[in-house]
Amino acid sequence: MKRLKERFRKNGLPYTLLKRNEVVAMYGIGGTYTEKILHWEVCKIYIRNDKYGIRESIPSNEQFGRDPSRCFNDIESALQYFEELTTKLKLYQGVPKVVSGVQEKDEVVSEFSSI
Repeated sequence: MKRLKERFRKNGLPYTLLKRNEVVAMYGIGGTYTEKILHWEVCKIYIRNDKYGIRESIPSNEQFGRDPSRCFNDIESALQYFEELTTKLKLYQGVPKVVSGVQEKDEVVSEFSSI
């Protein structure tokens, strides 16, 4: 799977990956005429499967703001939200269900087969 790019341009602005984990990424965003970071964007990481293959992505312009991704004017607020969003998204993932010692049964129980 292709991972998020560390540097790219979106809407004419330079994005630089500053921090990430398996569910959230934080980018520093420069200005139109400067590479200096002026804003910070904390984004939920999505997994896409499209014509470019299986890859990580950040929200599109249409998704941004409708999902939990947000933009900040100061790094302290962005870092705090990064931690909050990480905790929230990891809680939504839950604990993987592992059933041990149980064998699968392929036959259909007749009383439920007509449902």
